[in-house]
Amino acid sequence: MPTGDEANARTFYLNEQHELVRGEKEPGGRPAQYHGIDWASKGRVVASSLSVARDAIIRSRDPLREQHYFLLAQPVETIQKKSAARNAVHGVISAPVRFDQTESKVFRRLGIDLIDVTETGKAVVHIRPERIEQLMATGTRLGEVGKREQARWASLGGFETIPPDLRLDGTWVRSLRSRVPSDAVIEFHPLIGRVEVETLIHSIGALLRMELRERLTNMGMDFSGRHWVRGQVTPETLKTIAKLYYSVQTLHSPLNSFVLSTKRGRSDRVSRPQATQETMQDPAHLPTVGVLDTGVPNDHAILGRFRRGQYVAPDSIGQPAGNHGTFVSSRVVFGDPDSADGPPRDYAAGCRYYDVLVAEAPDRIHNKSVVPAIQSVVANAPDVRVFNLSFDTRPIELQAATERRENLILVQDLDNLIFRDDIIVVVSAGNSPAGEQPDAPYPFHFNDPDWQLGAWARSFNSLTCGSYVAKLYPGGLVSTIGWPSPFTRVGPGMAKSPKPDFSAHGGNGNEAMTHANGLGVWGLSASANWEDNSGTSFAAPLLAREAARAFQMLQKVCTSGGRPYAITVRAFLTLTATPPNVQGAAEELAMRALGKGTASHERLSVPRRDSAVLIWQGLLENTSDIARVTVPIPTQWLAQARQPKLRIVACWDPPVNSAVSGLWATRKVTVHLKANPDGRSLHGSRGGHLSYPVIDRVYDLRRMPAGESIDGNTWLIEMSYEELCDSHPSIAFTPQQRVAFAAELFDEGENAISPQSSIQALPSAVTMARLSIPPQAVRMPVVIKPIG
Repeated sequence: MPTGDEANARTFYLNEQHELVRGEKEPGGRPAQYHGIDWASKGRVVASSLSVARDAIIRSRDPLREQHYFLLAQPVETIQKKSAARNAVHGVISAPVRFDQTESKVFRRLGIDLIDVTETGKAVVHIRPERIEQLMATGTRLGEVGKREQARWASLGGFETIPPDLRLDGTWVRSLRSRVPSDAVIEFHPLIGRVEVETLIHSIGALLRMELRERLTNMGMDFSGRHWVRGQVTPETLKTIAKLYYSVQTLHSPLNSFVLSTKRGRSDRVSRPQATQETMQDPAHLPTVGVLDTGVPNDHAILGRFRRGQYVAPDSIGQPAGNHGTFVSSRVVFGDPDSADGPPRDYAAGCRYYDVLVAEAPDRIHNKSVVPAIQSVVANAPDVRVFNLSFDTRPIELQAATERRENLILVQDLDNLIFRDDIIVVVSAGNSPAGEQPDAPYPFHFNDPDWQLGAWARSFNSLTCGSYVAKLYPGGLVSTIGWPSPFTRVGPGMAKSPKPDFSAHGGNGNEAMTHANGLGVWGLSASANWEDNSGTSFAAPLLAREAARAFQMLQKVCTSGGRPYAITVRAFLTLTATPPNVQGAAEELAMRALGKGTASHERLSVPRRDSAVLIWQGLLENTSDIARVTVPIPTQWLAQARQPKLRIVACWDPPVNSAVSGLWATRKVTVHLKANPDGRSLHGSRGGHLSYPVIDRVYDLRRMPAGESIDGNTWLIEMSYEELCDSHPSIAFTPQQRVAFAAELFDEGENAISPQSSIQALPSAVTMARLSIPPQAVRMPVVIKPIG
């Protein structure tokens, strides 16, 4: 954007003084009108299949066979509805049934709990014993009940028992040695209580053979309330458990993520860097980033004074291992030192780090340790609100079905933890295998399976960070500054969402797709030497430190007892990120790898003079609540501006459900811009994703709806949300939903006019100095009391 001549630019913070009385949505309409269904016949088929499946479970040896019924629900292929839409044929429209999207709501209406949706489209469900009797009774007389009751059954084709191969990873178990115990995890279905789990464990323990040294070694519970045990089990016993126990959801090998090997590049082994004045300040004034990794030596000569605290996961290796955690932490503390000719000679600290050791080995992270570790840090150090995960799994498309499902359940738990605790988690996009050549040469390799995102990087509520090349050095494959690093993985993410979100400098690679001296970025080794290495692992910490510093800046405009939401930080960073400037052959790759570009907190401390940024955060109480926020758009500036525009970035942190993988998020926020409270909404730029929790829209303020007029110096932004699908069955989520937006008012024409002086001249400008004091959100989710 062009530069104006205003000398005292400022950021404008909107609060409850700029909100109108909350609105309320009107209730919904009538049920859908279905076509071509013989309801009586359909009901008998569904009821009969339910009876057969129930009887099969009752005959099993599962000790919970009369308390819980875990079944497969089959969808019909298509359903036909009467419709007046233009694409209707003879007044009827056909649509396929997908239980992993909005059709998942059918189960809640029938009193059934949705657990998962298989790759073939069938749903894994849980039905209470008393509910089975009601469903069978209703099914036998479905032809006689009302249309509203019939509509609940439209997408159901029938029920069946869950086959053992959906519980057991067949490829993995066939790779094991016969009668030799292997490390295995047994996951029980959600909604099973602790006492019932103990009954199951006792029953499974009776199957283990001491002479083969089979044993259970550990047990735990996921964030969603699902219990699990870990032990040494032979493949023969694994198959028996999969066959006999319908209460078991999955049997699989331990889940791990992998960290980048930090092979030493150029390094400085003798001279210590000189501390700058900023480094010598009291580190207690610096914001903190929790670094989940392989750990930092307690006596590190340089990083030691910047340690905020330490947490060692119970299942971890127990002590710092390798250089990866130290290198990542140094990037959090010192950022990206600009030193092309050798190791940095001075440095300036911008953050502290909280050392969170979750590694099982120097190159491996125990995935089940990730969410509990974050929970522990948040509980003991609530000022730590940003966490960095510089690791990921293999691309999920390359994982076996059971491994993929279990990893995504853990990502679901991470997303829901973020919803509950109002934190930011930064995840590196991950790296391709070192030395692996893509099917198509760089930069046309974006569809190669080895370059797709892993599980953690697809989290909706996290910020995923890709990598680009910011400096050139002889021997590098990438020869243009700003192009994506050759190793960085690419989107899209879950449900074809726009991932990664941002990007940062992570270094280059050579033609062999490996690191070479001089191609990387600077960081510290465990022995306190500066080294250069390449990887998205070292780009993500730059995003994490910017988020932490943005939190610190926004805290200054909160009143006592208030604090900025994580989504407020996300909205601001998204709005103000420097977008990638990639043209030519790498343009498509950049769209898939670099997100919104490079994030920075700087515009909070040094606002631009050519535009005006407005920030608001609030809490929607439920799906009927509509927040109505007035925003200053002075008529004087509007008349003078050549091309007046308003860009709005709205963010929220929805609960998610891994079973509904076609949506992932269970809530969707809508945003409307109006020139006056009673007017019609303006149309903004098109695009966006159905369920991803970011809206980025630009409005041309000259394009008013027909017949609408401008009512003074304030316009209106309305925000509300709707439920897209059901949430996880074992968690109760508060209906409250945090929402926030960051908006930018600017003139896109030649000789642009800045809105700064016009807004500052408004009488209301004096009130735009702090964020809202939102009501205290209920700390959720809470695990529902299990049945039985």
